[in-house]
Amino acid sequence: MPATPHPPQPTRSAAEARYRALRDAAFRAAGADLAVAGIVAELRSIDAAALDAVGGWSGRRVDWPWHMLAAAWRRNHPDRFEAAAWRDGVLCGLVLGRPAPTAPHLSLYWIEANPNPANPLRRNVALALFEPARRYALALGKAELRLIDPLPAVVPFYCSPALGFELVTPAKGGPYCRRSI
Repeated sequence: MPATPHPPQPTRSAAEARYRALRDAAFRAAGADLAVAGIVAELRSIDAAALDAVGGWSGRRVDWPWHMLAAAWRRNHPDRFEAAAWRDGVLCGLVLGRPAPTAPHLSLYWIEANPNPANPLRRNVALALFEPARRYALALGKAELRLIDPLPAVVPFYCSPALGFELVTPAKGGPYCRRSI
């Protein structure tokens, strides 16, 4: 009896294309939702222009190596969520995360806003980054956003009524903020 053929496995490039299409759709939908709320932002993947722009930021709370993070996550996680929020040609913020493989949440590991007081999305960067993350998570069938190991100084902001996260401090592992979507 002949062997039953196995279905072809998706290639890395097919996986990249699938998740890129989901991210792009999340950017478009989030951009429309934000515009209704009066927040105008250009949302796109983290590209060379974003990596160059973040290098020019001064007064950062944490000097995350965005070049290395973005490269490593592109290599290892085709399903990653990455976003850069721009307005008027100014990079306003970045976020990088990925969906949990077996749990119903999208984890966001690195989030950073342009610290310049003239940031055109000042006070709205988190909303501009979390809305496409929410849209992407929903497209993947996830029910929760998690901010992994948040900086203690910004936890009250994340847990404010405007953003709606709650702080979780598990017995094992580091703290995180979560919000149902």
